[in-house]
Amino acid sequence: MPADTDVPMDEMKRGCVLVVEDEEALRRFAAETLAEAGFATLEAGDADEAMRILQERTDVDVLVSDVRMPGPVNGYRLAQRVRERWPYVEIVLVSGYAAPDRRDIAFDCDILVKPYEADDLVRCVAQRARRAGGAKRSPAASRSGNP
Repeated sequence: MPADTDVPMDEMKRGCVLVVEDEEALRRFAAETLAEAGFATLEAGDADEAMRILQERTDVDVLVSDVRMPGPVNGYRLAQRVRERWPYVEIVLVSGYAAPDRRDIAFDCDILVKPYEADDLVRCVAQRARRAGGAKRSPAASRSGNP
């Protein structure tokens, strides 16, 4: 889904979620599931595309990212970069492998293990979106990486 800046207000009730997944079918499943639950959704196929979207948008509340993606930046590194530049964005990591030890992750996030149920994804993202609070942020602060 392109980074559409004209998101209808009724879609923003629960917050905006950026879904990052290199497998298109899984990305669409997650995005459609979240949209049906009332979230505005954006999609990216890799970390570079996700970073471009985050630089252009100021309304992303939650990042949902696969851990294993092609390219030099995997989901952990993407999440670390997002946490550093946009600390108000909540993070959910998704892995097809066993969940990592929480002590090995240097930032606050939730972890979903594939295959996950649609209800689990919605519940996890809803909790994170509530924490984000949908706070209004200025475009200049978001682009500069300062909250």
